[in-house]
Amino acid sequence: MTPWLARGGQCRAYNGVEAGVPKLLSTVLMVLVLALGGAARAAEHPVELTKDADCASCHEDKTKGKYVHSAIAMGCTTCHEVKTEKGASTVNLVSPKNQLCFTCHAKEAKQEDTKHGPWDKGLCVLCHDPHTSAFPKQLRAQGNALCLECHAAGRGELPETVKLFNSQEVPRADLAGIRRLRLTPDSDRGHPFDNHPIAKLDDPTRPGEKMSCLSCHVPHFSPEDKLGRAVIVDKQLTNVCDACHAAVEAAARAAEEKQKPAVGSGQQAAPPAEQPGGKPDKPQAEKSPKQGAEKQ
Repeated sequence: MTPWLARGGQCRAYNGVEAGVPKLLSTVLMVLVLALGGAARAAEHPVELTKDADCASCHEDKTKGKYVHSAIAMGCTTCHEVKTEKGASTVNLVSPKNQLCFTCHAKEAKQEDTKHGPWDKGLCVLCHDPHTSAFPKQLRAQGNALCLECHAAGRGELPETVKLFNSQEVPRADLAGIRRLRLTPDSDRGHPFDNHPIAKLDDPTRPGEKMSCLSCHVPHFSPEDKLGRAVIVDKQLTNVCDACHAAVEAAARAAEEKQKPAVGSGQQAAPPAEQPGGKPDKPQAEKSPKQGAEKQ
């Protein structure tokens, strides 16, 4: 018998039912009670908690790390509610799981915006660890590895429950509609078309950064289709594709100009510019005095 069943009221109620029902029904009721007991036990703390309990004395791993959730410093009861009755303590979230993060992190998307599915459903902990992480913003993986955990092709037929990041479990149905990317073996090219880079190269629109999924997409919501980034160019909001390709072309032109020899350097000059007529100007030969003299 489980500890949950061993506590007075529940145990006596079950025993009373068992005495007056057929054996088959008794078995069914036991299964239901055990199932409910498991759900209750999941929120039940193993020891009684007092109001001044120091959670970190047992859960120190939740308070230390390279990137720690700022709410940790505000106290565990910022997100968790502790109740103690008759010597038993339960710990639950202060709000439903799919609403908790939005009590601090406002959900500012407009109705018409494109939204990332997990974010829109409040499944923030799918990508973020709520306590501490080795990666910025408490992400569960670094760089493209985070996105490719769901969006990479090659998983084959998915089981009923899919394990992500070795810590999260989601129903297969939640992954059924997302796009799977078939990339090059080292996952540096292949989206949105075969030779398009997604890693390793410098990002033309984010100085100091390398190309990644975040070069073209934002993680939560966007006014652009497919969570596309919008980039400010000359004080105007521009589609990331246009902004990036304009930056690449500008860099190519600058490199060509840099390769041209300086005037008077003694190096061969660049070919003459083509004129509107379609042919380059021909330099005029200088006339000698004899050629320029009129016949007498």
